[in-house]
Amino acid sequence: MPRSLTARETAVLAHVVVNPVAWWTHACSRDGSDGHHAINAEAALAAKIAKQASKYDAAVAADGTDYQTRAERDAAELAAEQAQWD
Repeated sequence: MPRSLTARETAVLAHVVVNPVAWWTHACSRDGSDGHHAINAEAALAAKIAKQASKYDAAVAADGTDYQTRAERDAAELAAEQAQWD
């Protein structure tokens, strides 16, 4: 079982993926035992956080209390698309 993500890791991942825990679980499951390419989950996590942290911080600073995670943005976009057909 993979370690738990920190609050910061979860927040930054939630900016770019719909489900941070599912992403982390998947990354940790890629150990090569299924014949697919093995990855170092901790290195993948560190790289993703390093790449996305400044974008997350900027979005939170810009949007304040209106900040939305990726899942929230996707849901709002879907609702807007559906509303135009209702």
